[in-house]
Amino acid sequence: MIKVFLICSGLGQVNRGYESFTRECFDVLSEANCFDITLFKGGGQPSKKEITLWNLPRQKWLTTQISQFVIGTIYRRKDPYFTEQLSFFISLLPYIYFGKPDVIYFSDESVGDLLWHWRRLTKQSYKLLFRNGGPTSTINNIFRWNYVHQLAPTHLQAALDVGLPAQKQTLLPNGFKMLFKLEILRPEQRQALRRKLELPEQRPLILSVGAIGKAHKRMDYLIREIAALPEPRPYLLMLGQKTEESPEIFKLANELLGTENFQIRTVPHQEMPNYYKIADAFVLASLHEGFGRVFAEAMSYGLPCMAHDYEVARFVVGKEGYYADFNNQGSLAGLVPQALAESHDSSKRILRHQSVYNRFSWEKLRPDYIKLIQTCYTF
Repeated sequence: MIKVFLICSGLGQVNRGYESFTRECFDVLSEANCFDITLFKGGGQPSKKEITLWNLPRQKWLTTQISQFVIGTIYRRKDPYFTEQLSFFISLLPYIYFGKPDVIYFSDESVGDLLWHWRRLTKQSYKLLFRNGGPTSTINNIFRWNYVHQLAPTHLQAALDVGLPAQKQTLLPNGFKMLFKLEILRPEQRQALRRKLELPEQRPLILSVGAIGKAHKRMDYLIREIAALPEPRPYLLMLGQKTEESPEIFKLANELLGTENFQIRTVPHQEMPNYYKIADAFVLASLHEGFGRVFAEAMSYGLPCMAHDYEVARFVVGKEGYYADFNNQGSLAGLVPQALAESHDSSKRILRHQSVYNRFSWEKLRPDYIKLIQTCYTF
């Protein structure tokens, strides 16, 4: 039996794609009788096969201070994210020493780098399986790890282009929990659920899910594009983790949309289905993604998805998507009327659901994930 450590410092502390994937992957692979798998996370309650490790969470004030004045001096890395990874790695070391895992499966690049250095120094024999979900901005680091899990064809090709052998990597998309059959709420059910969630019952609602900031998820671009639409505009709901840029996003939305025309919330991952069920359309304004997990989630509920036209979005959303060049002002605004007009076409909603279910559901992908870990172990 292969002994697997599945690790994620943010799990239990922040809501991102890494954490959502790790949670679901552990639940699915725990059922495989060929693995002895343990989940290591940075927060939440421990259980028999789930261990919560002490760490310095990236969002805490203390972590920021330690990063600036201690870690930054030693490692020349001042970002709190690295400090979280370093402290999590230190807490993990006794479990590696005594538990002797065969495979460590991870998505966070910094902790993988630390694990590689530790293995080199101690001559331990665990295999490192890297899920390239960022994707990595320092692509040469992938040569250090035993095996690389690529999520999209463009990332596989980028690794091939820098010389990583094809036999050291596998193209395997994210797995998702999703219903076999799409459930479409009746109009009165949607209104009741919106009322419960304290959202407008009758207005068209556009949903976006991602970190509330400018740098990557480009919530500022999204707000400006919705504001450019003629009145009455759709209601904008932005769900995601708060960032340093969030106050600026709040201010911009207040100025351009007005408080009665938008909301920004951070909600637990398990509550997300309710929001997908009551939305009319989905948009992600980012210009690049490692995979774009929220695209697949939105489509699994039948939502039309508006995206910047690039390789990963085309791979995930497919021919059912609504694409434009989001580098340009007015491009997203031009997609909104068509997406909303086709939002409640039941045949299109079913096609969207079937598209992602057949390609990304855990029911379809579970055997491939088992094979992925087995391949890393024997490589």
